[in-house]
Amino acid sequence: MISVKCLGHIGTSVGSKVVQLDADSLDAAELVERVRAISKEDDPGFTKYNTLVLVEDGEAFVPAGAGRTLTSGQKVVLIPFSHGG
Repeated sequence: MISVKCLGHIGTSVGSKVVQLDADSLDAAELVERVRAISKEDDPGFTKYNTLVLVEDGEAFVPAGAGRTLTSGQKVVLIPFSHGG
């Protein structure tokens, strides 16, 4: 299980500030796609290109080019580039 905190319009789009993804491991880009699939909107407004992933160890990256695998038990935060103040 990977815990994903959704900030800004990502949380609004998926209807929750935190979602749990049932997976042993996920590529960061796939994680964003799985969260997008939960969205109640046709176009949730966030993608692997305009979302910052912050991992509990302090690492931050854009999933489109990261090639980073996230594993069960990790906590991550998704931050849209346009998240407001």
